[in-house]
Amino acid sequence: MAPALLLVPAALASFLLAFGTGVEFVRFASLRPLFAGSPEAGGPDAHQGWLAALKDRSVLASLAWDLGLLLLFVGQHSLMATETVKVWTSRCFGVLQRSLYVACTALALQLVMRYWEPVPRGPVLWEARTEPWTTWVPLLCFVLHVISWLLIFSILLVFDYAELMGLKQLFLWECLPLACPQKPATMSFLGLGKMFGPETGILSCVGAG
Repeated sequence: MAPALLLVPAALASFLLAFGTGVEFVRFASLRPLFAGSPEAGGPDAHQGWLAALKDRSVLASLAWDLGLLLLFVGQHSLMATETVKVWTSRCFGVLQRSLYVACTALALQLVMRYWEPVPRGPVLWEARTEPWTTWVPLLCFVLHVISWLLIFSILLVFDYAELMGLKQLFLWECLPLACPQKPATMSFLGLGKMFGPETGILSCVGAG
């Protein structure tokens, strides 16, 4: 049991990193755009039309950089979820395989949030300028946004969260040598998470690995 207990700090550190990253992602995806406001008309960060934005190198450079960050996250997320990498990490890290996956995913998401470049001079996707749309459209978007977060959190409650974050594997299968199931219970619910798109995987910082 002593060697297994030495692995507990690593598993707990991975859990805290993932949990903190999830909280920070809520701020990044919801609170920062909410309090940032819109650029002033005619100002240096004013929105441009589509044709002007597509000719603006600063806009294209920011979009390319952000796309690269997203590809970095998706690549890490998908590569470490392949069976080949799972077998290799399980052989090298044993029961900490899931904790390693969670930590690497959280670090990749941290890179996305830290180095994300807003594009204030980009074109407006949609805009409501007349009543009652100036009141009802933002309200409807806000309600849908809240419902989406509640749906994501409810999906996370369906999962065996301790197992999803790599804690159950260590405490029950190493510290308390119970039988290790051939197929973790959480895996049977991962198909449900995939139905709701990549936002669920990003928020949970672990995805369908």
